[in-house]
Amino acid sequence: MLLLDGEPCIDTIPGTEVEASGVAGRGLFARRAWSSGEVLGTLDGQVVDVTRYPAVEALEWNALAPDRLLVRAVRTSYGFMNHSPDANVAIDDDGRTMRAARDLSPGDELTLDYFAQPVPPAYLTSDEGRALRAVGPA
Repeated sequence: MLLLDGEPCIDTIPGTEVEASGVAGRGLFARRAWSSGEVLGTLDGQVVDVTRYPAVEALEWNALAPDRLLVRAVRTSYGFMNHSPDANVAIDDDGRTMRAARDLSPGDELTLDYFAQPVPPAYLTSDEGRALRAVGPA
């Protein structure tokens, strides 16, 4: 599926590219270097109460609190980051700022530990959540 002027997604992390992943499906890969702690980008979206609108979990989101998600109606490059318990990208406590968790080199696949976020309890018990928690160290 292509969006906005034929692009596959909105570029939330400049200097990255979506490619086939060895982790799962497609992933997001660095095309430049980042130093540990350096900001990669900032997430945006609409804050939604997932207890009131649980269907938003089918959209792209990141968790701000167990009951509040930052939801995006269109696909972004952030949405291509795969899960790893040994992630190289972290999201600050503000739920919006993405930082390199360690030095990143061109060609590195950017990964997140999805469970480092305050995900909704229903996600933890979903098929996807259970499958991801079963993933061992990368």
